[in-house]
Amino acid sequence: MIQDVKLTVVAVCILASALMAKSSVQKVCPRLLTNSSMIINVEGKFVNEEKNKTRVSIEWRHHTDDLDTFFVNLNDSPSFSFITAGRYRYMEFEGGKVKRQLGLHHLKDNIGKTPLKLDDLELLANGYFKCPDSTTMEPNVNVLATAASNMWWSVVVDSLEKPEKVVMRGAKKPRYFSIANWKSYANELLPTLASVSSEDYSGSLWIKSAYPMHSLEIEPQQKPVQPKILLPVPKLFGKIAVEGERKVPLILKLNQQLLGE
Repeated sequence: MIQDVKLTVVAVCILASALMAKSSVQKVCPRLLTNSSMIINVEGKFVNEEKNKTRVSIEWRHHTDDLDTFFVNLNDSPSFSFITAGRYRYMEFEGGKVKRQLGLHHLKDNIGKTPLKLDDLELLANGYFKCPDSTTMEPNVNVLATAASNMWWSVVVDSLEKPEKVVMRGAKKPRYFSIANWKSYANELLPTLASVSSEDYSGSLWIKSAYPMHSLEIEPQQKPVQPKILLPVPKLFGKIAVEGERKVPLILKLNQQLLGE
């Protein structure tokens, strides 16, 4: 009898866990900075927590139906690539020779010596936010609760369309963004310049360029053809003979000079 009760309790717990997991998946409402496959080049300069100046260049290749890749170049730390599919992620070093698989707890790591986190890249790529709570009478739509972030709990914006003020709250001190300008890149509205600050660091981020992914796809017939390079004839022994001029062997020229002396 007791054994049957234990089995029943275990079964109920397993069923409840499955239902909770299913419910949590259904409550995820992705919010992406761009809904198109694009290449976005971002530059950043910071004064970090150690009061040192540092900078980063990031090429973000965002795919709507494939893995997102971030090529991260740092001035004071090894550069790397960060690849994420949402369900799994990994890093590549030394041009892909070294790979490191990452768990969710690794997303708290800093990007080099900058105040940026790997979780920032994960959030940009997949945009995992919880859906607004339908049980609340007047939900605050400007508070976006993260669904899978280990670093940030919420992102608060002053506007959902083109926010100028953004606050990120999470495991550490809040981070503040002030967005100075928005610009359309291939019909995608993106923030071109933003200042970022916290109690321990400050800096700025800006978009250097952004363009659709298909811009890299050049058809074979459209590829530029390298022109044939004709090297000039080397002028080894003084004057080069032209048409109608008799070519005198070098040995005869030397003999003529000796006889003339």
